[in-house]
Amino acid sequence: MNLSPTRRRPWAYYSLMLVAGCALVVGWGGRLYNLGFPPFRMWDEIYFPVFARDYLYGIPFFDLHPPLGKFIMAGSIAILGDTALGWRLMPALFGCALVGLGAALGWYYFRDRVGALLLATFIAVETILIAYSRAGLLDGILIFFVLATMLASLWAERKNQVIWPAVLLGLTISIKWVAFGVAVPVGYILWRKGMFRHFLAGLYVSAVIYVLIVLIGQVVNGTGGEEVFGDSNVWVKVWEWHLQALNNFSNAVYTSDTSSWWSWPLMLRPILFYYYMNPAGEDLTVWAVGNPVLWWSSTLAVVIGLLELARRAILRKPLVDHPLVPILLGYVVLLLPWVPSSRVPYLYNYLPSYAFALLALVYWLCSLWRLRPWGPWAVVAFAACAVATALYFLPMLTGLPISYESLRQRVWLESWDRPQFNLQPPS
Repeated sequence: MNLSPTRRRPWAYYSLMLVAGCALVVGWGGRLYNLGFPPFRMWDEIYFPVFARDYLYGIPFFDLHPPLGKFIMAGSIAILGDTALGWRLMPALFGCALVGLGAALGWYYFRDRVGALLLATFIAVETILIAYSRAGLLDGILIFFVLATMLASLWAERKNQVIWPAVLLGLTISIKWVAFGVAVPVGYILWRKGMFRHFLAGLYVSAVIYVLIVLIGQVVNGTGGEEVFGDSNVWVKVWEWHLQALNNFSNAVYTSDTSSWWSWPLMLRPILFYYYMNPAGEDLTVWAVGNPVLWWSSTLAVVIGLLELARRAILRKPLVDHPLVPILLGYVVLLLPWVPSSRVPYLYNYLPSYAFALLALVYWLCSLWRLRPWGPWAVVAFAACAVATALYFLPMLTGLPISYESLRQRVWLESWDRPQFNLQPPS
């Protein structure tokens, strides 16, 4: 009888399930615990939650990003009010749902329960995703739609189902334009299924959804309204908003958190959202730092993946249906626009590419799982290390009080340091 890899190694699989369960507790707990802290706006929350509130109140404003992310955030603000919990609840819920989405994507992509468990585990305990789930920002929501678009392309088996990747692509670019590159791996997957022409034909659906969402933004608020665009009709305002958004694309502000695109795979500059030293001399931080175990391993997985595809191309081995091709296409295409970009770069710009780096890591770990007898246990140990590392950094993501010595122990690289991290507690 031909047993599946998980059936041949039941105890390793059960151990991986236990690790995944622990990851779920850590990931959801980290995303939801004391979500209202700090009880005021931190970092870029001075922008997006304010814009979301302004949509509700009809206050004119201008933002260069399309409105869907702010619409989503406005939903919880409408229910809970203009409070820290109100503007952070929707990113937190999307962050929690992202774990389940990761499990589904892992299954559909690798057709392997191990792949599903690993991707869900890694998304759950990726500390930068926890930090962005706890903030009124767009990027966690964006990652959800990027991966949902990928999942829809894998799920589609009939021509009439190709509309769903197109719908989700339209929603994705209605949050941030920069994620349009996900259309490349999605198109590649559908090409290999013989449905690429139908996908191209359905891109008008993406365009219609995007234009309608921007149009609604103009109708609801005017995104500057007559104060910016004058007394013109709404379609002219849509056009003028695009022109102004393109003109302002490079107008981000340099801060101490700025980092160059080439440094993102190395995570040289995490983003400090909030810092406070309480009267007891304890440090409270909200620090968007990635899980080092996952971050650096995923970068290595991408490098090895590129080398593997190059090796297969040189040796003229079958390549087009290799699972790494759409993964690395997504990684490169989503990163490439930042190479020549004049916009001030930050680590969060890497997150759409990073999602594909995690897929590359899962691919290599699934390959390792098939090596007898030690491979499955090596994978379990790696996943457990990722969970333990998330627990280690969790206080710095959630504002839990820690001592000066504990904070300094978590600053692993010199480039991670901040002047605030060197403040000595009062004697």
